[in-house]
Amino acid sequence: MNRDSETLPLEASRDEEFVEIYDNLLKHLFLSKQAGTQEEVTISPQKLQHATWLASIISLSKSEPLKNLANSFGALLHLYSPSNSAYQRACYIIQSRSGNLLSSRHIPNIFENGQYLNSFGALLDLELGATRGRLTHKLEGAGEFVFTDYQARLWSGIRSGSNVAISAPTSAGKSFIIRRYIVEKLRTKPETAIFVVPTKALINQVSMDFKSDLKDNAHVYTTYRPQEENDKSIIYVLTPERCNKLLQDKTTRPPSIIFIDEVHNLEAEGRGMVFENCLYGLVARFPNSQFIFAGPFIEDIVTPLKELSGLDLIDETTVATPVFQVRAAITFLPRTSKAEYRIFSQTGNIISGTTVLNKKLYSKAKGKKGEAISTFLQNLKQDESCIIFAPRKSTAESWALELPPSSKASIEQTEAIGELIDFLAEEIHPDYSLIRTLRNGVAFHHAGLPDIARIEIEELYSQEVITNLVCTSTLLQGVNLPADKLIVINPKNDTTPLTPFEFKNLIGRAGRISTNLYGEVYCLEVKDEEWGEEKLTNEEKTKIKPNTTSILQEHTDTLIRLATATRGEIVEDLEGSKLYTTICYLRHLFVSDQKHFDRLLDTSRINPQHRTLLEEQLSGIKDQLSIPLELLRQNPYVDPLLQNQLYLQIQADPYAWIPTSFPNSRRSTTPTEEIDFEDLSFYEQFDDIARRLDSIFHIEAEVNSKWGDYIGIRPLIYDAFQWMSGKPHRYFIDKYLVRLNANTDEPEKDDSSDGSPKTRSVDRAASHVTKNISSNITFKLVKYFSLWSDITKACLPESEHEQHAYALSLPSMIELGSYDPRVLELMSLGINRSIALKLRKDLPTNVENVEAWLQKYNTARLSPLLRRYLERSGLTKRHELQAY
Repeated sequence: MNRDSETLPLEASRDEEFVEIYDNLLKHLFLSKQAGTQEEVTISPQKLQHATWLASIISLSKSEPLKNLANSFGALLHLYSPSNSAYQRACYIIQSRSGNLLSSRHIPNIFENGQYLNSFGALLDLELGATRGRLTHKLEGAGEFVFTDYQARLWSGIRSGSNVAISAPTSAGKSFIIRRYIVEKLRTKPETAIFVVPTKALINQVSMDFKSDLKDNAHVYTTYRPQEENDKSIIYVLTPERCNKLLQDKTTRPPSIIFIDEVHNLEAEGRGMVFENCLYGLVARFPNSQFIFAGPFIEDIVTPLKELSGLDLIDETTVATPVFQVRAAITFLPRTSKAEYRIFSQTGNIISGTTVLNKKLYSKAKGKKGEAISTFLQNLKQDESCIIFAPRKSTAESWALELPPSSKASIEQTEAIGELIDFLAEEIHPDYSLIRTLRNGVAFHHAGLPDIARIEIEELYSQEVITNLVCTSTLLQGVNLPADKLIVINPKNDTTPLTPFEFKNLIGRAGRISTNLYGEVYCLEVKDEEWGEEKLTNEEKTKIKPNTTSILQEHTDTLIRLATATRGEIVEDLEGSKLYTTICYLRHLFVSDQKHFDRLLDTSRINPQHRTLLEEQLSGIKDQLSIPLELLRQNPYVDPLLQNQLYLQIQADPYAWIPTSFPNSRRSTTPTEEIDFEDLSFYEQFDDIARRLDSIFHIEAEVNSKWGDYIGIRPLIYDAFQWMSGKPHRYFIDKYLVRLNANTDEPEKDDSSDGSPKTRSVDRAASHVTKNISSNITFKLVKYFSLWSDITKACLPESEHEQHAYALSLPSMIELGSYDPRVLELMSLGINRSIALKLRKDLPTNVENVEAWLQKYNTARLSPLLRRYLERSGLTKRHELQAY
């Protein structure tokens, strides 16, 4: 090893005095964040000077962990005495040498208006200027940006056109680089890009960012729509499920870029196979596109992706991060207002001590965690953003109600919160718990929120209008919510402990380079029940193993035994009950895509004898199918045997499966069993089709497979129809409250801290309704109506496809929540359903170009909240308020 280049920085990092000074600087920063009187940490200037010299040597290492160590030392030095100009300059030099000029924006009196304010000396001026020049990039339509070393390397790698696999911490800035690269490509010439996000919750956030960046240079679509023009770029922002329709269109212009985010979701139970099938389908359909994959903290990200996709990939893994973290475990002690702290230093040391709290917290932390968090927050300085992690939706809501009011909001910010409260009162209910928390300047965030409420909370939080936010595992799904502080008191997802990967991903949200040099992580625990040290020091690496591969390896015998069993036999089997979807998927692949099936079994490396037995069992499926393979491929997650059953029924008389009435047709008073199908109202035809689908696929049983209120197929169909008719969440909540009031003996299932039965009922109703809409109606029901639509269309003569196109678009109507074609078109542009329904009143029926109409639309017609949403999206121009 070359001593000068690598051995010397390593030795410098282990120098006793450097380690001592680093740990003391870290301890000083930690104590400075505590609100009460704490012990003083003083360090002599001579020792600081010596440690700074060693840090400058460490910063020259090629090792990213050592560069992180040096970079954090520079920040700690500056934060020890923020007004000290010598420390400011030393911090900047260390940041420059460690490749992290991105954070230099927080160092005052150094660089301003494109030039250095003072000279560092001739040689240093030359070095620092060259580094800044190398890391400064001019981006098309966005001006100049200073990259980190990693961002510059990633920018170069993806601009080469190579397929790239990225594993990087949340704060590494990979999302910014990928987004700017896609924007640059789409602005240069008409091209297509596909951006795959893991959840519907992320679609609006990502699509709005792209619309804001691209403006009129590209169409941004959030559902699949055929390409109607080739002279303008298009980017599809889709979930893996929504990609399926795009893959079926053989006329789609091949995308130049396909980006799949949060690729570790390949491991997710249930949805892992959806991710896997989407990835494989995109590679098979568009082999010449550039593929970019990204995920956090993944060891050897390339090998599993290469095995699954067959692509050659460049590995862009990093542990480099422009922000560092103060990670501490706070242990509450019984019968005292003191707490032990342990700070986990990058030097490898644990810095221990005792801090004084405002109140005793041991008992509260054991039994009333929301109160404990609220009281603990009062021990921290309150001028920064804070995220509190909650294990489930109900605890997020109840803890948010416990948090202390924010005293920071300005009049304008208070007005913004008031506008959100008005929207929620109309859309959800005046007694909704989120309204109660917002009045205190506090909010919660989980997957059960209506889209526009979630988006507005994210916006208010990013602007620091809301400073304290309680979040569930949505933080683990790629939602962009970084925080100055992160507090964890219960490291579980529902009742399941977070894995080391999930915990590392969670705390990676602490630290916002836009606002600070560092982030804080606090693990709150009680004496004799400590968990923080184990979680914070666990360096276990995660390797991606697709969920289907894991099941093949762990349940081989059961898969072989049940390979040709009926649905009833599988779900009633003790071992097979959780394997039904995997068995259906394997059946589908074996019958319709042998190449993918072989690749899947190759990567799972199961015993050759077991593989032969599985294939022999599955071969019996082929002989039972009449459905064309091309049709079968369109719905890979539904049992081929049941698909075949539906196909045979529809093929016998496809017109008995197609709605012929319009949605506004009146329900008949004559019993439906006495009327022919074609004479029924739209609702009755929809109901009839859904119940016939239920008789084959057992939709009602699938909807009620987990805990919650039982939902029969008829109420589900009725709610789906009302959802399509444009009813808001408030309609369904009021209906549920009527049912609750009629069943006063039914016990409450809510753990809200508000003792009012009325408010508990509203929260329970809101939770039930959002789950029913997001999971049962817009996902499970859509899955089977998509299958119905595909099969029915295939059984019709091509000459009749256009005639029945509206009726066969029922899956889109159910998913998006409208049967009005104008609303559906607005929503396909990424506009929220609530806004699209309001815009429908002003949108003329004869408008050919909806995007052009939106650019001219006077947003002053809308409420301030909806107006801001539309203007942020870039779909409309800002208009001055006018009287109407």
